[in-house]
Amino acid sequence: MDIKKTTLVVVLMLIAVISFTKVAPWAGNPQNHTYYVEKTDEKIATVMTLSGGAAATSATLSVLPGDICTPIAEQLAELAGYFLLILSALYLEKFMIGITGYVAFSFFIPLACLIFGCAVVFDKKNWKTVACKIAFIGIVIFTIVPASVKLSDMVYMTQAERVNTTVEEYNELDIENEADSGILGEITTLKNDTVEKVTSFLSGLLESLAVMIVTSCVIPILVFVFLIFLVKTIFSTNVIIQQK
Repeated sequence: MDIKKTTLVVVLMLIAVISFTKVAPWAGNPQNHTYYVEKTDEKIATVMTLSGGAAATSATLSVLPGDICTPIAEQLAELAGYFLLILSALYLEKFMIGITGYVAFSFFIPLACLIFGCAVVFDKKNWKTVACKIAFIGIVIFTIVPASVKLSDMVYMTQAERVNTTVEEYNELDIENEADSGILGEITTLKNDTVEKVTSFLSGLLESLAVMIVTSCVIPILVFVFLIFLVKTIFSTNVIIQQK
């Protein structure tokens, strides 16, 4: 083996060691991804507020005498359940910020360097192709969560004002009732302005739920599908080139 090959192998092994011992711990530390963590935490806080607001309003309406508010209370309770699902997706996204980086630089990149080094030693061109594919997969894994968070935040900012308005509506919501006693028993009705506030809050919750589903669930899935499609396309192109 000549000097050039020896030097290349040494460099590749050095990259593998640095990737495993230095880059992987850095990439796996959430404190080194403050932007993505902060953006996710902001969404988590908003979803928790909306979920808690829906549940609290539903509970308040359900204890009022009569069945007038029962449909609204049931719908609010159902929305609270959907918000909890979104909250779970956001927490998963937050955990994946550090995990994907650690996996990429502790496993895929060192493995790619090791295979490429063996390809240089044994002069195996096919092994070099495999090593490049593994390295590319590692890069995709590392970038998939930050890319989805960034894109989700860009979309979310276009509708953030409506979501914030819904939070303000909940903070200002004060359910009051008027009670009258008669032959048929106690009848309780909400004041007109209270009904309008509850209706507006419910409408805002529906819009906020749609925004959160798109930004927290749909966009990350689409980013994942796009990157998988990109990987398959590149690998297919490599196969076609090799066949030619």
